[in-house]
Amino acid sequence: MNLFFYIEFLSLISFLVFLITNFIEIESNNKINKIIYLSNLLFISFINVIYYNFIILNPVSVLSLVTTLLLIVFFLSHFFISIFSSEYLRLRLLFLPFFLILLIFRFLISLSSDNQEINYPLFDNTYLLIHIFSSLFSYSMLTISAISSVCVFLKSKILKQVRFNNILLNLLPSIYESETISIRFLFLTMFFLTLSLLSGFYYHFLEYNNFDYFFNNKVVLSIISLVLIVFFFIYKKIRGISNTATFKLILLSYIFINLAYFGIKITG
Repeated sequence: MNLFFYIEFLSLISFLVFLITNFIEIESNNKINKIIYLSNLLFISFINVIYYNFIILNPVSVLSLVTTLLLIVFFLSHFFISIFSSEYLRLRLLFLPFFLILLIFRFLISLSSDNQEINYPLFDNTYLLIHIFSSLFSYSMLTISAISSVCVFLKSKILKQVRFNNILLNLLPSIYESETISIRFLFLTMFFLTLSLLSGFYYHFLEYNNFDYFFNNKVVLSIISLVLIVFFFIYKKIRGISNTATFKLILLSYIFINLAYFGIKITG
């Protein structure tokens, strides 16, 4: 077992502690419970910052680095949004599978990586820096939008039942609140995804004086996601759109983003 295993193990243990705090009662305006939850969320964010500082000094795969940066961005975003939005805080249990999948994904990568050295100066260029973090934020915002859209879909299905689960119904935010969160973060996704594509476009032009390395599968899939989101806002403005159609479109955009950021790197 190498040192990566123990660091990943520490990360998973910190997540298990965080997972437990997700089940404490926060909705009753209990400040102590909320502080406990936010403290654990901040702690797991710092654990991943420590992990990142370790892997940049050691041989590691690019995919592991990207996943770590994504976890840092998402955990910190999750922390700050949770402070200011009580409605968003009620979605916390729906985020747990996503966090767990990312951590396990990175754990498996670290076990399968055979000293794959990173030779990319990721933060030496301003435009590349903007491209990286706008990409990470666009993925994070779209994830939030997708999860809040799942909440809308679930609550709509529950309310249509003759006998519905009061516990689940009361635990999650209302359909209106969830839909509002979904639309707001979808708008932020559009902003960050546009910024990501523009900064990447400009970086490749300055670096290579052509666009031979820009229009790859990742960029094409990202453009498709952006087009779907823009189409959603235009269609919603003109004719309106149902909750089910919103859920399907956001889910489709999310699939394209996952294929762009992770799927292509895994398969090729």
